[in-house]
Amino acid sequence: MSIRHFRQLRELELMTPGSTYETLLSSITSTKLCKIVINMRHVCSWWVSLQRMELWAPFDGQLCGLVDRLRAKGHRHTLEVELRFSCIRGDPSEVDFTKLLLLPRFREKGVVTIVDARHGNRVLHSSTRNR
Repeated sequence: MSIRHFRQLRELELMTPGSTYETLLSSITSTKLCKIVINMRHVCSWWVSLQRMELWAPFDGQLCGLVDRLRAKGHRHTLEVELRFSCIRGDPSEVDFTKLLLLPRFREKGVVTIVDARHGNRVLHSSTRNR
């Protein structure tokens, strides 16, 4: 899977990260890319979902590589990764998002935003607030 010919790509929407995204992310060449949205569907609870983020270390590295490659080509935007939760049980107010290290390497180069899509795409956390 490759999207190298989409030179005007500004936003990319994906389902929960998987191993197939390494090839996809490495094929991005658009210096206009501003946001990658990860649709987090079919997860059982806020806490379980966010604790599993540490299993996303390969994705974290792939995002860092993407930022580095795009910057080398003249990319001047701050890349945002939005984790959009749409079908999840529990109350997000019970989670202290500031204590979770979501995509820690990428956060040094970009912004991670957590959104509750069930309630009008309400922003629950943004790493820009902690800089």
